[in-house]
Amino acid sequence: MWNSDVANLTRQEASVAEYAQRNPLQFATSTGADIAAKTGTSEASVARAARKLGFANVREMKTYCASCAHESANLQSVLNDRLKALGSSSRENSTEASATVLRDAATLVLGLEATASSAAIHSAVLDIARSRRTYIYGLGTALCFADYAEIELTRVGVDARSITGGGHTNSHAAFQVTDQDTLVVLAPRILFADVKNLIHSTLREVSQVHLVTQATLPAELASKKINVLRLPHSGGYSATDAVSTIALVDVLVAEFARHAPARALEARARAQDYRDEFSK
Repeated sequence: MWNSDVANLTRQEASVAEYAQRNPLQFATSTGADIAAKTGTSEASVARAARKLGFANVREMKTYCASCAHESANLQSVLNDRLKALGSSSRENSTEASATVLRDAATLVLGLEATASSAAIHSAVLDIARSRRTYIYGLGTALCFADYAEIELTRVGVDARSITGGGHTNSHAAFQVTDQDTLVVLAPRILFADVKNLIHSTLREVSQVHLVTQATLPAELASKKINVLRLPHSGGYSATDAVSTIALVDVLVAEFARHAPARALEARARAQDYRDEFSK
C-alpha cells in the first residue's frame, strides 16, 4: 500500500499506517477518534501519519483505503464515485461541473510531486538510457497511455515499444523482454492478475521493473525488485488517474531529455525532417 520507512514515521504514526494496511475498510469507515483508540495513539498522530504518507488529510487517506478495500470495483461503481465527487453540481450548470473536474485534475497532477519520488524517477531514467530497448506494458485503458509513452520516448531517441497481453497472450509480451531491456508497467488504478503475472515473468530477465501505479503492492511482489513510481490516489475525485499517468510519462520523457540532451535533440530533428517531408 505504501512504504512506511520512506515516510519516516514515528512509532505512533507507524501504528496508524499498519492498522490502515491490515484493515483498510475499517479504517475508511472509522472516525479519527476511533482510529486513535484502536491504535493506541491520538487523533493528531492519525493526522500526521496521513500527511507523511502523502495524503492531504485523513479524509483523503480514508478514501484511498476504501478504494483498496474495493479494488475489484466495476466500471459502473467507478463512474458513480466520480459523479458523487461532483457533489451538488446541477445538470444545467456545466460550468460548475467542468471547473470541479479541472480542479481535481490539477490536484492529481500536482500530487505527483509528493508521491513519485525523484529517486524512483531517476532510477527509471537511468535504466531507459542504458537499455537496448524500453517496453511499456499497459492493459486495457492503460495501453493508450503506453502508446503515448512509446511515441514521446521515441521522439527523444529511445527505442520504445508499447506492449499488452492478457491470459495466454501475455506470454508473447513477456517473451519480447530480455535482460538488455527496460520494462515500464503502467497500471494506474489496479494491479490485475495479468499485470502481476507479467511482472513475475519478466523479473526472470530484467534486474528490476518500473511500475507506475497507485494500487496496493501485494505481498508476493513487495519483496521483488520493483521500482514504484507512485501515482496520487484518485479515489474521491471527479477526474481520473489518466491525467496523473500522462503527466508522469511527460516527466520521464523530460528527465530523459535532460539526461541525454544530444540524443534527444538529434531524434527530434529527425522526426521534424519527416514531418516536414510529409507535410509538403
